[in-house]
Amino acid sequence: MEIKKIANSIVNFGINRFIEVLGLSIVVMATLLLISLISFSPDDPNFIFPEGTHIKNFLGYRGSFSADLFFQSFGLIAFLIPFSLIFTAINIIFNKKIFLIIKSTFFTILYLYPHL
Repeated sequence: MEIKKIANSIVNFGINRFIEVLGLSIVVMATLLLISLISFSPDDPNFIFPEGTHIKNFLGYRGSFSADLFFQSFGLIAFLIPFSLIFTAINIIFNKKIFLIIKSTFFTILYLYPHL
């Protein structure tokens, strides 16, 4: 019986650490997306303009590309996506419920729907 309890506690520990790492990675990615959206400049090169111009985005070419993609796809509502991801990830880290990602994705699609 003792081995079963130890195995269960090891599995629970591993699952909880995986959920925390997933939540932290979502926070980092959402923060980087927010930085790229804030530092967006329409003069930056993206998939339309040539690459010989000076990049003003803090994250370089990738930040300029992702910010342009989000702004052209969603408009100013794109600023809500990183905030939604950050709050979801913090909720995942503290509550250890990975299915909050599905709930957050559903509500994100709902507030993006009028724009689509």
